[in-house]
Amino acid sequence: MIQEFINSVRELLGFCSVYYTIQLVRCAMISLVVSAAVLLLRKTPLRDRVFLKGALWSLFIPVLFVGKMKFFYENPVGVALFSWWTGILIRRQWIGGLYFLVVLVYAVRLFYRRRKLKKLAEGMERRQIAGVSVYVTEFPVTPYTAGVLRPRIVMPRIILEQYSEEECKAILLHEKEHIRLGHLILYFLWDVLRVLLWPNPLLAAGTKYFREDMEEICDWTTIQKGGTGAYEYGQLLIRTMRLLQTESRNFNMYATFAGDKEYRNIRQRVGRIVGYRPYRRGTAAGALAAALLCAAVAVAGIKTVSYARYNEYGENDAMIVYAFDGKNVTFYDSGVWLHQIISYDDRYVYVRRKEFESYLHRGNATGDIFIVFGGFYKLPGVGGKGCSCCYEAEGGEEIVKIPYDSQESDWRVRLLKIL
Repeated sequence: MIQEFINSVRELLGFCSVYYTIQLVRCAMISLVVSAAVLLLRKTPLRDRVFLKGALWSLFIPVLFVGKMKFFYENPVGVALFSWWTGILIRRQWIGGLYFLVVLVYAVRLFYRRRKLKKLAEGMERRQIAGVSVYVTEFPVTPYTAGVLRPRIVMPRIILEQYSEEECKAILLHEKEHIRLGHLILYFLWDVLRVLLWPNPLLAAGTKYFREDMEEICDWTTIQKGGTGAYEYGQLLIRTMRLLQTESRNFNMYATFAGDKEYRNIRQRVGRIVGYRPYRRGTAAGALAAALLCAAVAVAGIKTVSYARYNEYGENDAMIVYAFDGKNVTFYDSGVWLHQIISYDDRYVYVRRKEFESYLHRGNATGDIFIVFGGFYKLPGVGGKGCSCCYEAEGGEEIVKIPYDSQESDWRVRLLKIL
């Protein structure tokens, strides 16, 4: 019993590695096109459209849902471009295991750094500034926010000591805007995306530009909400850069932005701030809502042209008949035409005896005769379960009535449908 359970789990894990790797690799291939489009559009027509440029990254949301599209099986172009990968994975299941091993290693590496950054904040001194709890670090790093569900704002002591209360509030407002706008959640989701679709190198390369666009949005909202001018805000950033550069020499270290080393690009950031102009909050919110609506419509559209979580075999799908003599399969055949002599309902299989036995005789079938029919599949040729019965003709009845087990009570079948 235990060995049977272990074998079932091993078989299920093998199926999952193949089933999900097929889909994720398709998503990664499609994401290459989307990545190229996003990186091109943000540099050309949307270069100066801050909120539209940020909304552009929502194009990656539908990408995660394209793996089960019928396009890959029913369109000649889809079959030509993607069917080779499916065939390789089915023949060599270890590739799926390797894919998820890389996912695991990449995820551990990426999220360990996040966890380490958050842990560092837990041991820092806490201070209240303008009613906000702030963690104070002795290191000359730029202010940053760590965490997703419980974000922590970290500020270096040197800034708190040398900046005025108003200047500290301006810096603090920027970090609060990151939290309010949901950027910490977006950064986390972006990391999940590039972990799952790791074969696409443009996702890793695009991280810098994604954060850059979110930072620009945050700068604009901070300037408008804080009431400071773009010039004063930019001057504050430059002053912060110089202060931390000087302080870093005392620590014998390079001043960097926590996590992404964006400090080296601060001059470019200040250059973008110069292009700030007042905006209507309704317009910015509308751009975001429109982007999310388009993404939702795209996902819904993709779902309508994709295979379901599991797909029932219909009455016109092929049946399988095979014979087994205890050592070898002596006969095997499948075809839609078998429905002419075999039918079934929820409890019984009905076989037209004379036609069926004549059919077996012509095929020289010996041994036990099995009929496989109905059931479901996950994707064409990938995963699924069929119903089956053993044909035993007793007496001379014209229609042989054979009971069968639908397997719906089997936990493996129920779990397979859920996956």
